[in-house]
Amino acid sequence: MTTIGTGVSYLLGICGLPWQHAQMTGTDSGRIFYAGLLEALTEVMGSAKGYLRDHGPMVAMLSTQIGKEMGLSKAERSELFFASVLADMGMVGLAEDAWENPVSELPPDVRARVALHPERSEERVKQIPHLEVLAPLVRHHHEWWDGSGYPDGLAGSEIPIGAQILRISDTVAALRQQRPHRPPLSSEEIIDVIEQSVGTEFGSEVANTYLALQRGGDVPGYELSSFRHTLLRVAQHVLPDEVSPLSSDQLLGIVSNLIDAKDPCTGGHSRRVAVLAIAVAEQLGLDDRMKSTLWAGGCLHDLGKLAVPLRVLAKKGKLTEEEFAYIRAHPTDGAEILENIPTLRHLTTVARYHHERWDGSGYPEGLSGGRIPMVAQITAVCDSYDAMTSRRAYRDARVHPAAMAEVARCSGAQFGPKVSEAFLALPEETFEASRAIKPERTERYSRNEPFFKKPSHRGSGRLSRSG
Repeated sequence: MTTIGTGVSYLLGICGLPWQHAQMTGTDSGRIFYAGLLEALTEVMGSAKGYLRDHGPMVAMLSTQIGKEMGLSKAERSELFFASVLADMGMVGLAEDAWENPVSELPPDVRARVALHPERSEERVKQIPHLEVLAPLVRHHHEWWDGSGYPDGLAGSEIPIGAQILRISDTVAALRQQRPHRPPLSSEEIIDVIEQSVGTEFGSEVANTYLALQRGGDVPGYELSSFRHTLLRVAQHVLPDEVSPLSSDQLLGIVSNLIDAKDPCTGGHSRRVAVLAIAVAEQLGLDDRMKSTLWAGGCLHDLGKLAVPLRVLAKKGKLTEEEFAYIRAHPTDGAEILENIPTLRHLTTVARYHHERWDGSGYPEGLSGGRIPMVAQITAVCDSYDAMTSRRAYRDARVHPAAMAEVARCSGAQFGPKVSEAFLALPEETFEASRAIKPERTERYSRNEPFFKKPSHRGSGRLSRSG
């Protein structure tokens, strides 16, 4: 067995994943894998936003077409594409109650939360290697031509041209989608809305460019394969020729943070599971390819939980059969997302089978014994330990010794004996390092704090139709 080093720095060091190159091929040098993570990030945001699921990709396809008509360079259009995809990152963990329980008009407290999302998105985009340049577009995509937008109340030409294009594309995409209080608008109705908003929400140059496309029948629709092809193509103009494993690892951490952000009790969970899984793999002497799968799979194993309503995740009492059906579905939902992203398809096994039990009583397929893939067995015990030692809405956290005793008790029933033995043999410093991984907070509020704040800018901060 390999000896595990001490402290957070060592554990995070071995998780820097120099072995991720095993997943990267050809001249892409990690760029395709990185693009796959960006696609996963798009899925994370779509799954978390309920009826707004395909909104970001729709905005991206339209904004790049408008940018092309306005003479933006390929590099500028590529930046606009990614800014469109990432502009609503700040919405995750912010207003799930609104998306899951849609009403015709958002209550004031929810509207105040929604108004915070451009700044939260900007903060998160600044953390993504190679995409920091997108921050101004993301921050200003809700500014209005007349200065009444948010967060800074910019007006006219003060608003970056890319953010102006994002604003109109965001509005048009929203109008083309069904909402709780209305069906999708027709092309003629959308034209009327845009014409009436020239000089208030939109500048004339951007509005006229869109209107010409719409009247000419050149407004692109949304189709997943076309979006995926475009994402890979524009990545060539935004990402460097070689994307280091460290950059991919940073993005992987950002995706895992967003997955955990939906449930206020699970902050840091996915990264802790990944760190513990690597430590168990070291104990078992597994190869680097297996460690790579365990690290990335641990970070993304709960991807399917984004489809579980917050009322279920945060419920304090016993779940009904209908509610538990959502929980049972999340491994399959997560696996299906990963299955559809070619560069992340190898992680499907972790997501699909991490709730199987050694005795065959788990889900989704009731696998038992050695039929459960090793990566899923390892993730299962690490996932269960971290869940036990973390507070949940329905119970307090268990102390470390009690959780270890439960792992030992469930060996041969819930967990594989070999994996349980390796987990129980981990040194105390491994668990100390895992516990040191805390939720990453970029927001400046908590769910228990007032959402209203005095405006510090010239604009009134009114919400747009897409907000």
